[in-house]
Amino acid sequence: MSQEHHHSSSEHNERDQVDLEKARNEKLAELHQKSEKSPDDSPERARIARETINKPEHTPEPPPAVEADRSASPSIPLLDYKLNYTQTVASMQRHLKPVSRTFSKVIHIPAIEKASEALENTVARPSLTAGATWTALIMGSLFYFTARHYGYVLSGSEITLSFIVGAIIGLALEAAWRSAFRRRH
Repeated sequence: MSQEHHHSSSEHNERDQVDLEKARNEKLAELHQKSEKSPDDSPERARIARETINKPEHTPEPPPAVEADRSASPSIPLLDYKLNYTQTVASMQRHLKPVSRTFSKVIHIPAIEKASEALENTVARPSLTAGATWTALIMGSLFYFTARHYGYVLSGSEITLSFIVGAIIGLALEAAWRSAFRRRH
């Protein structure tokens, strides 16, 4: 039985080799036919390639009726910024804890968001807030330790004054930074 199996296996290998040889010869013949059809000289092939590359693409203009249909059709939901934003916020809120979800719903009310963005661009700028906070911390500490050391009584307006001075310093630093950055570029 093993001789029969060995004999059939070798016949199978020979058939596979014959099939592979036949397929290889067919592919070679096909490649030779293709090379005979295309020009053999390199300058001619280069000229054809340049023409193909430099050929302007002709995009057919849609008929006017199609353009009118496009303008009348509603926008695609995936491209609608507001819809995408509200869906993303709702999706994120589902993953929050109940207290955080409630807070998120409150701060994402459109009127509150608009007011927050307006404050962010005017009064609550990062440079203004950071400058006010750091200056109030430093100046407030200086006022407190100086008053404590020399026995003065503080009136309470020192921190407010520190915040105002810090906000002015923060805005001045931001303006200097922006003007220096504009000069470079």
